[in-house]
Amino acid sequence: DEGIRYRGYTLPELQEKLPKAEGGSEPLPEAAFWLLLTGEIPTVEQTRAISAEWASRAALPEHVVDMVSNFPATLHPMSQFAAAVNAMQSESKFAKAYAEGLHKSEFWDPTYEDSMDLIAKLPSLAALIYRNVFA
Repeated sequence: DEGIRYRGYTLPELQEKLPKAEGGSEPLPEAAFWLLLTGEIPTVEQTRAISAEWASRAALPEHVVDMVSNFPATLHPMSQFAAAVNAMQSESKFAKAYAEGLHKSEFWDPTYEDSMDLIAKLPSLAALIYRNVFA
């Protein structure tokens, strides 16, 4: 009856242990991300480092902004999301390295970089789609 566990911690334990935004009462997503990747509860500094890293990667490619902005407002938000994520493949570090003959033993680094890029861009993409559909 305790529910889901992440890396051995219950959700109530994580609500208590993970760093929160200043003045906030809930853990930051960056802290949960750190925990999932490392298995360790992050410090405030480690959590801030992830926040800064995602902020530095958050800009959407201009062609994706143009594409989503040109979608009709009646196109379902999930269809816009899927198309935009697929269009961001043009920026993929993994695709570039793979095309250059990357050995499978080295897949981790560009895969991690692409994952970080995508996670960082999701809030901007969601906001763009929201504006396209509801503004």
